[in-house]
Amino acid sequence: MTFNTIGSIANFIQTSFNNIPTGLSGANLVALVDSARQNVENYVGVTIGSNSIQSEFEPPIVNFSKADAIDFVQAQAGGEKLSLGELSLEDSGENMSSAAWRQLANSQLNNVSKGNIRFVRSLV
Repeated sequence: MTFNTIGSIANFIQTSFNNIPTGLSGANLVALVDSARQNVENYVGVTIGSNSIQSEFEPPIVNFSKADAIDFVQAQAGGEKLSLGELSLEDSGENMSSAAWRQLANSQLNNVSKGNIRFVRSLV
């Protein structure tokens, strides 16, 4: 991935999911991605610009944004349950749940270093 702006990440999410409602598209989706960027920025303690995102921070920002978008969509529509006699079908929406995207983003975030932390061993 080579997204370096929150707008390009928002566009990627918009085109990746087929059921993003109009209430989330555009400026609202950009704000959602910016919130994920700020979350990662606060976690790692490094300034991440909204127009100059370093490649190492892109994966967790993208996946936190996906999780938040799925949460928004699922809050708007609860999935569908269809029944015909003994046949029952349930559609939960997206194949990968927001919890799975959030877990993936957290594991990616743990792989990113937290600034310039050094460990020193002292022999007394």
